[in-house]
Amino acid sequence: MILLTTNIVFPRRTFLDSYDTCAQYTDPPTALGFWIALERCTPENGALSFLPGSHLTSPITKRFVRLPGGGTGFEQLVPSQVQIPHQTGKYILEACNPGDLVLIHGSVLHKSERNTSPHTRFAYTFHMIDSPPYALYDNKNWLQPTLAMPFPHVLDTPNTVIDTGVAAEA
Repeated sequence: MILLTTNIVFPRRTFLDSYDTCAQYTDPPTALGFWIALERCTPENGALSFLPGSHLTSPITKRFVRLPGGGTGFEQLVPSQVQIPHQTGKYILEACNPGDLVLIHGSVLHKSERNTSPHTRFAYTFHMIDSPPYALYDNKNWLQPTLAMPFPHVLDTPNTVIDTGVAAEA
């Protein structure tokens, strides 16, 4: 799946803390985000911030899913009366230069503050997940592969040796 977010689509918006496993859920969770800065990212134009260690302490409390009646929305996994401890700690802001790649573990809480500058902050993002036999893609996820539009695979078959026609040295 590829998701492109830019300052044109979301002008001057604050992105609240989130984790990618919420939208690309697998069992076990395997989401990995790739965030590539296309322009300089600074505190003034909404550079990414991360909560260190949150991938170890943040339970999955909601999922972005296809709704039974159509459309998409959030499904709460924890009843509203159950108190989930608020994640505490100091977010670390990462300024980036064009071309910098930030890899984001699917369970790491991350966010972008509002762009208060006159400059854009374009970034290209996409996500990767494992497929069977390593992980199962949930049939409630908002994005579903079809026969006409299957998810692309990086490897055709896991752990397969491809014959290149070149003999290996002994």
